[in-house]
Amino acid sequence: MNTQNPPAHDDARMERGLAFVRKHNPAAAKALLEQLSDIAPDLVRLVAEFPFGDMYARGVLGPKLRQAATLTALACGGHEAQLRIHIGIAHSLGFTRDELVELFMQLAPYAGFPVTINAVLAVKEVYPAS
Repeated sequence: MNTQNPPAHDDARMERGLAFVRKHNPAAAKALLEQLSDIAPDLVRLVAEFPFGDMYARGVLGPKLRQAATLTALACGGHEAQLRIHIGIAHSLGFTRDELVELFMQLAPYAGFPVTINAVLAVKEVYPAS
């Protein structure tokens, strides 16, 4: 007997979240839908609704500060694929390459050089030299 309840559907939250990702990283939104919709549609919904539909829509912190926190957490957690996605979002939010490098340099004394190096290399991939 399956005792799990499916998550409640909130189309407004989902659409708000997908709209945010589509605006700031259209390729990531497309990949999220294409790669996960057939195997884990509830995961797609959770990813769209909670971090993007709810958290980025909250007041107090602006989107750039929220994104800086997200980038830091992803870098420190070693989540490099998601870090690249969020570096793309950061670019759309107006972060410069130099700002991102400096953000990740700040992690060296607290999270270590491997975290910093990996994050800076991810910036280099997303922001090629001009």
